[in-house]
Amino acid sequence: MREAITAEELFHKVYNMLTDETISPDMRNKQMHDILVLVCHEGIRNTNQAFGNLFSQVDFLCKFHHISIADKISIQTARRHSNSLDTISKEDLLYDTRALSIFISAVLNEDIPGYLTSVIPHHNLQQKKHTAINRRYMRCCVNQWNDKTVTVSIDQDSSEEEYLILLHNDDYTIDHSYITKFIHEGTQLNLLDCTVSEHPLEPVHNGKRIYQVYPRFIILEPDFLIDISTIAACFTDYGHHPLLYLLNQMSPKANTQATLLGNFAGSVLDDIINCKNDYQVNDTIRNNFKEKALEYCTCPEFNAVKFYNDANIQANNLQQAVNTLFNIISGSDRSTTSAYDRSKTILEPSFICEALGIQGRVDMMTTDMKLLIEQKSGRNIHIEHNTPDRRYHSMQMEPHYVQLLLYYGVLHYNFRLNNNAVDIRLLYSKYPPKDGLMVVAYYQQLFCEAIKYRNQLVATQLSIGQNGFDSYINQFSPEVLNTNNMHGFFYDRYLRPQIQYITDPIHQLSNIERKYFSCMMTFVLREQIISKLGYQEGIGTASSDLWNMPLTEKKDTGNIYTDLQITNRQKSTPYNGYDTLTLNIPEQGQDFLPNFRIGDLVYLYAYGKPRKNREEWKSNIPDIRGSILYKGILQEIKTNEITVHLTDGQQNAHIFENGTYAIEHATSDSSASCQIRALHAFITADKKKRDLYLSQGIPQKDSTQQLSRSYDKILDPILLKAKQAQDYFLLVGPPGTGKTSHALQFMVREALAGNKTILLLAYTNRAVDEICEMMVNSHINFLRIGNEYSCDKHFRPYLLGQCINKHPQKDSLQEYIQQMNIIVGTTSMISAKSYIFQLKHFDLAIIDEASQILEPNIIGLIIQTDKCILIGDYKQLPAVVQQREEDSKVDDPDLQDIGLTNCRNSLFERLIHIERVHHRNDFTGILRYQGRMHPDIAEFPNKMFYFQEHLQPVPCPHQLETKLNYKPESEDLLDDILKNHRMIFISSGCNKQNDISDKANLEEALITAQLLRRIHRFYQNKFDANKTVGVIVPYRNQIAMIRKEIDKLEIPELQNISIDTVERYQGSQRDVIIYSFTIHHFYQLEFLTANSFVEEGKIIDRKLNVAITRARKQMIMTGSPHILAGNSIFLKLINFCKEKNGYLEYNEQYSKKN
Repeated sequence: MREAITAEELFHKVYNMLTDETISPDMRNKQMHDILVLVCHEGIRNTNQAFGNLFSQVDFLCKFHHISIADKISIQTARRHSNSLDTISKEDLLYDTRALSIFISAVLNEDIPGYLTSVIPHHNLQQKKHTAINRRYMRCCVNQWNDKTVTVSIDQDSSEEEYLILLHNDDYTIDHSYITKFIHEGTQLNLLDCTVSEHPLEPVHNGKRIYQVYPRFIILEPDFLIDISTIAACFTDYGHHPLLYLLNQMSPKANTQATLLGNFAGSVLDDIINCKNDYQVNDTIRNNFKEKALEYCTCPEFNAVKFYNDANIQANNLQQAVNTLFNIISGSDRSTTSAYDRSKTILEPSFICEALGIQGRVDMMTTDMKLLIEQKSGRNIHIEHNTPDRRYHSMQMEPHYVQLLLYYGVLHYNFRLNNNAVDIRLLYSKYPPKDGLMVVAYYQQLFCEAIKYRNQLVATQLSIGQNGFDSYINQFSPEVLNTNNMHGFFYDRYLRPQIQYITDPIHQLSNIERKYFSCMMTFVLREQIISKLGYQEGIGTASSDLWNMPLTEKKDTGNIYTDLQITNRQKSTPYNGYDTLTLNIPEQGQDFLPNFRIGDLVYLYAYGKPRKNREEWKSNIPDIRGSILYKGILQEIKTNEITVHLTDGQQNAHIFENGTYAIEHATSDSSASCQIRALHAFITADKKKRDLYLSQGIPQKDSTQQLSRSYDKILDPILLKAKQAQDYFLLVGPPGTGKTSHALQFMVREALAGNKTILLLAYTNRAVDEICEMMVNSHINFLRIGNEYSCDKHFRPYLLGQCINKHPQKDSLQEYIQQMNIIVGTTSMISAKSYIFQLKHFDLAIIDEASQILEPNIIGLIIQTDKCILIGDYKQLPAVVQQREEDSKVDDPDLQDIGLTNCRNSLFERLIHIERVHHRNDFTGILRYQGRMHPDIAEFPNKMFYFQEHLQPVPCPHQLETKLNYKPESEDLLDDILKNHRMIFISSGCNKQNDISDKANLEEALITAQLLRRIHRFYQNKFDANKTVGVIVPYRNQIAMIRKEIDKLEIPELQNISIDTVERYQGSQRDVIIYSFTIHHFYQLEFLTANSFVEEGKIIDRKLNVAITRARKQMIMTGSPHILAGNSIFLKLINFCKEKNGYLEYNEQYSKKN
């Protein structure tokens, strides 16, 4: 099987890019970028390293292949040109082409062909003299180092190869020598506030001119963003060890009266700012209870009287603080002038500061950036004892001081504000403003310590990812974490027990438990690292794509909306401020396809307008780093407009009046945090539960249990096995077998017959909606835990927040939750609100889509219930994992013995494997009767993928049909083929056009459009865009190409058909499925077959399986047989269609009929 791209293919791409004058400038830039990505992908294919961006990949490969300094500079220059939106000049294009050719030649070890050497320059462009660089900020890659200096290459336009960082500067008491313990060749650094020598060092060696750099700050791997509040939380009385970051993530999510009061106080501040009239604290109490109903109901030992009194104190102090800040004087006619404009106040804005490698969200600030407020509702012992912190001679607590200093840094490096330009204050709302409203002064030493800690934290995370969690596990102890050597009553009585609550269970694990915990922690942390830094550019997604990915690439992948104008601002409730914004979407480009869904978390930000009233203008290119970000959820998406529901409403509509806006995907560490917390919950669970899921115990069966009644003669034996299983039951549900509509429904009914409490879960909101639909149609009552904007509108009445209207009191609502037999939600939502288990015990958990859920996402939930039933199909697409399969592979024999061969596999798959190894049949079931595919379609996946399950038709009426019900007279041979065959392969050519991406195929788009026209004609007035036909493609680019061809047909009904990727089609079905393979090159086979595995010596191609099994009556495929034959499964598929006489060579004549 051939999957690698060849040097000859790459050279041809370079030649066409240079010589084809029909290619548009922006396409030429994109092609150059794509070529660099392909070369780097091949160059680092077999290395055991991850690279966050193209800069580091190119730098590594140039060194590895001994490319000359001058050529390396030229290659990096070509990379920068490829990232730009500007048209590349003819001269630059020639030298960029030369650089690309040299790069390809070196990496793939092939000479540059003659047809290229005849058109490219034979020498490099003469280097310009050393030009001034931005001394405020330099991104660089480490080349070599010692204890005093670091030699780096910088990522800026410069003719110089290297700069020498001096780690010591006695004049400014700077010492960066600690950084040398964390760096390696290729490490990326940000150098901030640099002094660069005017002249190079002498003598000049090997043609290199090296300049000295004195940076005030060095940021290690700046793309690894750390949340500001997370850094601050690690500054404890006993020190700030880097492992405290993980210790805090392992800690159970707190749900105490203090945390509820803190959340309430935040709502009070929001409401006071948003309130135009007299503020009423009782309104906030009611709204906060509605928003946090589950938290109130599950809070242990909640004291309503004390809470109400504390709430009034907080509200009164906050009202006074706001009055103080904005010079509001009650009962007086005197007018005063405030230094701050309340009308410019915004709530909960977010920031991303790539310069410092941090991100954060502040409680309140003004849009002119003159004022920033961070609120704290808890105790401050310095205020209570009237004793300043002796280290800083101030009254604020150290973690809060760190947090505010880092906000200083964000404003300084994102917006170029000096420390005197902004008033930053801490607001301790437990105390009156005269004590609690504090001005925070900039303190250089503590800021430096915070940055140093951020670097140590990142280095530790990267080291664990590289060396494994087990290499650090013994450091999780009070002795190591207590870096201040704190001792005494307070430490021994309160702080040490808090540490030991997390660390002691880790050191009490058995050998297999320790191996499991370490293995899974390593996997989760590696996945988190890649989600931040990326693995390779062009592969997967990373939060650093927000600033590293070129705008053209963002648009190509549909990951940004630009040029948006706000057309409407609404308040979802009178107290929420303007939190629902509708924006007009202009034409985003003919190939643009948005990669956004309703319920997605996004950033909304303005760009292309004056920056805070200064003369200079912000760039017209959206840059998330230099903007105030508003976090929200996509509420509605249409072709020409989009609606965003902001997490925090804003009081003044005029904040959103002017300006151009962009929308991008927001980042969050919540998934990794939930996984880490779940893994720690697992190791603290009942020993019997741990043994069960680590195959140290045997699942139990109660043969005396019988069904309360018969549900279905085929399903009854499976339902009986599921009921008799006392610990877990695994149900394999292949496509179309009715696992949700029938099997799950009957399991729920049988559990209810025994008065059991049930937790119904699925991975996606779409799947939870399907469960809710089944429950509503079956007249089964339930309560859903979730967000209304991620829930289908038909099921919103079942949300917990909607029940408060009937149960406005805590005790009443608490009783309602306890009496409800069924709770429904996504695994992520219930994991985030795991305190529900403190209120309600569940006899049974049933988890749909279990094969799509990573083990750390589920293991912390199932240990909290008496029994679980997992439903899934591991032969369909699994959970998305960004690290390579070889990186998540498990080599330890003890872990392999419990079925853990790869951490990317689901718990469902692991337990299925265990049951088969032990030859047990009591705890597994297979749904063998499918009511979707006609037998002619099912034959191929049955033979290739479901050879163990032996799927059979139900049969449904359409499965008994002997021929397709296509009545209109045939136009040609293609119509005859369509009328008489259900599995069809139509051959497309390899006529690749230079100005079209490799991820689009014009000929297949034409074929697909013609097929759609014919299907529409065959169905006539029975055509239904949501049921009749769907199109599956591997790349989003092909969707746009097919849409264009559909437009030319001028058939309105075809405009609404679904065209999407295999991943998005999982769980759907259509009468007819058209699959456009799209690919032009052998190297693209790797992407097409990325989710394959081997079972009993046979390859299971999950993507192909999902694509084929979406079809009910007919499956039509089109692709290049020459390319597809490079894969054994695709070759068998083509031959299968030939054997069934369903193979056709496409002829242009088929496109001429209308």
